[in-house]
Amino acid sequence: MAATATIGDNQKAEKERRVQFSYYHRKDRDIAAQIRELNEQKKSNRQNAKAAGFPSAKLDHYLKSFLAEDQQKPVDKLRSEHQNLIWLGLIPDTTQGDLLTRDRVDKEQLVAAKGFHAGLNGLDRVSGYDGGSSEDKHWLESYDAGRKEYDTVLPDILARVNAEADKEAPPPEDEDWEKAAPTGRPN
Repeated sequence: MAATATIGDNQKAEKERRVQFSYYHRKDRDIAAQIRELNEQKKSNRQNAKAAGFPSAKLDHYLKSFLAEDQQKPVDKLRSEHQNLIWLGLIPDTTQGDLLTRDRVDKEQLVAAKGFHAGLNGLDRVSGYDGGSSEDKHWLESYDAGRKEYDTVLPDILARVNAEADKEAPPPEDEDWEKAAPTGRPN
């Protein structure tokens, strides 16, 4: 004998559907809050970068090029943009028909640049080349140089930024000075 639906089944199914929807909504709401927070952090970072002379467009381009699955795409886009500027007469044609001739690097320079970038940006210290190969060793040396530059230069930059932030802080109130000043009396 087939089961027959009872009067309360529709209500139960509707409650379960409503609760299930609420479950997904809560997750969506929490993710949206995280996105808002991250966007605020990004906005603050971009303002600080702009104050340091790095426009958002430069950060966007660098990140997009860094994250590109096909590293040839940013190069092709640059080639096209470069050609457009030549055709518009905004820059001279110094390529003699071969776009980006001057911008190309040899394999050793490319390995060094990739290693240095990885070290400078704190990426994993894994070259992707055969372990112990000349490319691997060159990449690792470049990685170490990039890491060293970051580690030695960043503290000075942060010290300057913090010093500037301290200059912008409002002066302490008179009563704060009184609390901090020694009274000359023994404790």
